[in-house]
Amino acid sequence: MALYGTQTDEQLIISLRKGDADAFTEIYERYWDKLLVYTMRVIRQQHDAEDIVQELFVSIWRRRDVLDIEHALSTYLYNSVRYLAFRYIEKNSTYSDYLQQLAARIAGEEVNAPGLEAEIFGRELEGQIDQLIQELPERMQEVFILSRRHHLSYKEIADRLSISEETVRKQVYKSLQILRRRLGPLPVGILICVSANFF
Repeated sequence: MALYGTQTDEQLIISLRKGDADAFTEIYERYWDKLLVYTMRVIRQQHDAEDIVQELFVSIWRRRDVLDIEHALSTYLYNSVRYLAFRYIEKNSTYSDYLQQLAARIAGEEVNAPGLEAEIFGRELEGQIDQLIQELPERMQEVFILSRRHHLSYKEIADRLSISEETVRKQVYKSLQILRRRLGPLPVGILICVSANFF
């Protein structure tokens, strides 16, 4: 196993796709603790956090021969465990409270002990979404900001920019598509909620 410890993530992925159990074990040991801490910050339940991380690694092993990792392994793992954590929240009764706390934090309102999850993910999503919006084409960015930040209706935006309401609708839809694609496997309900309250 010492040999695997010196390999890069990319080398380990290649070996993993070939069914190399030792490469999988190295990835597991390299990222287990980090992913557990990350997940604990979201759901604050150690047993459930352990189950979530375990579920991720079981899924990776089962799909090892068809894994499609476009970017860094660490990015893939963190995005995947974030998705699983949010899915866990969605399945629990505290989901609506979580979203309210997250939305309130983003809006700058006072929240009574919202927990680390709202602080961490609110800040993380805030930075990611802001950066992605800056990268949108100029007209698309303008339409999206008028819709989300200034809360203008499609008709008001169309009148202000001298374009059709259908064009406004398409621009907002395309903007959300880009955000969904670039933010990774984030549940749609959370993305829409955050982006709607974010601006």
